[in-house]
Amino acid sequence: MTIKNQTQNAYHRKKNPERVKKLIIENAMGLAAEHGVNGVSIQAVATLSGVTKGGVFHHFANKQLLIEAMLEELIQQLDDQISLMMEKDPVQYGRFTRAYIDVTLSSEFGVDTLWSALSMTVMTDKSFSKKWDRWLKQRLLKHSDTDHAIELNILRYAADGVWFVESLAPEIQDDYMDLKKELLARTYLKDE
Repeated sequence: MTIKNQTQNAYHRKKNPERVKKLIIENAMGLAAEHGVNGVSIQAVATLSGVTKGGVFHHFANKQLLIEAMLEELIQQLDDQISLMMEKDPVQYGRFTRAYIDVTLSSEFGVDTLWSALSMTVMTDKSFSKKWDRWLKQRLLKHSDTDHAIELNILRYAADGVWFVESLAPEIQDDYMDLKKELLARTYLKDE
């Protein structure tokens, strides 16, 4: 289907605003994964979504709000994956930390992914970092009975460090999977 046909179809298809909004977010996420957050333009998102720029602006008043929606969607996906991992883990102690390490160091959320592109934005933009901090604080509060130990906090920070170093120079970190396995193994060690 050509771009002209996609735009024409936007005028003739059955209205489904929630589906269009979701499609806009998905296409913006795809652009961010491929070109970084700066590579996301309203026109490119509109074209990929088969809507006009006005259609994008109907759902998101500006690019900043679209990026925020992408980040919220990505945090929700991360949250869902962590919950799924936790459901499969029979060991209470460190359950959230294990899931956090496993998911954040996975191929889906690891280096060279959309998560990687948006994480750089989280580190440099206060409004985005507040969303991440709020999510993490809520999760840690929710799992304070099983994941409050300082050792587990250190392991989560270490996983963040492994992820960060891998994102900066993946070619020099050939022990990525070994580090992940070691971090996961240490989540079972309960300091009495």
